[in-house]
Amino acid sequence: MYDVLVIGAGPAGSNISYLLSRKGLKVRLVDLKKEVGIPNHCSGLVDQRVVNIVGEDLVINRPDSAEISTPAGSFSLKSERMSVIDRVSLDKKLAEMAVSAGSDLSLGTMLIDFQQKEGFVAAKLKSKGGFEQIEARFIIGADGPTSTVRRNLRIKAPKLLTSIQYDVSKKSNRVKINLDRRETPDFFSWEIPTGREDEIGSSGSGSEEAVKRMSSGETILRKRGGLIPIGPTDLGNGSGFLIGDSAGLSKATTGGGLYAALKSGEALSKAFESEGSILRSYEKFWQKSFGSEINRDYRIRKLMDRFEKHYRLWVPLAKSSLSGINKVGDVDYPSRTFLYILGSFPLTFPLVLAEFISQ
Repeated sequence: MYDVLVIGAGPAGSNISYLLSRKGLKVRLVDLKKEVGIPNHCSGLVDQRVVNIVGEDLVINRPDSAEISTPAGSFSLKSERMSVIDRVSLDKKLAEMAVSAGSDLSLGTMLIDFQQKEGFVAAKLKSKGGFEQIEARFIIGADGPTSTVRRNLRIKAPKLLTSIQYDVSKKSNRVKINLDRRETPDFFSWEIPTGREDEIGSSGSGSEEAVKRMSSGETILRKRGGLIPIGPTDLGNGSGFLIGDSAGLSKATTGGGLYAALKSGEALSKAFESEGSILRSYEKFWQKSFGSEINRDYRIRKLMDRFEKHYRLWVPLAKSSLSGINKVGDVDYPSRTFLYILGSFPLTFPLVLAEFISQ
């Protein structure tokens, strides 16, 4: 019998497998993909703190700024902490670390079903070799936004936004964010320079048209797609736990989920050392580490869904706060930027109001 069965060999699954294997637990890691990291559905724009965790060797570009475009004008943000990492290489590196620590990795393997029994989980897997029945004390869902583990645990799914990405033969060194709710009512569009090429993407309704428009005239190298979970859900039930996108732990303001995937694994790994309920310990450690930011971002997202389209009101406010935003801006903690702008509102309101009335 295994101690832990982990479903999904993305960053979340491989990282938790590595952490638990290092503690001496017997871990089985399975993934439907035939090759770790391929196909890749995610962007690699991260803060320096993620680089500090995964290694400088994965950095492929360091954008010097981010240009924010809106129907009421554009403005640029500076940051020395932004990096773009090779996401495929990241997945492979973390999976190799898990195997080196003792995890048993099975690729091309699908979780069909599992049942929680007294003291263990009985799971049915399917691979090219046929069906396999295995037992483990616990099961961890790291199988992404449409998590089979989450569904089997009867945990409510988060809202899912479809994303479309084109990789184009274009080299630049500036991140571009297009905030136009007339074109993408649910989220936004982006362009991320990877050094060798650029990724152009968009999420939510209107994404396909937005990506086609942004990539017009460029040579399209690859077309990709994925899902972004919006709104955290429960972290587990009984002997089953969820981490990363399976638990809806992407930032609702930006869609980024890599840092949350790594931090949720750290919190769950720590919970395995606690006395009493692992799930309650996991929930406590998660809230103390990064869960509070995920919750704030979700509340901010709901506010932005109502008010972001009022460009003439908030764009002048953001422009007047650029120096401060550049100081507090953080890819992993976007709520800091929002709260800074909100905090500066009393000082800049007359200017914002004048701009709003003039338009």
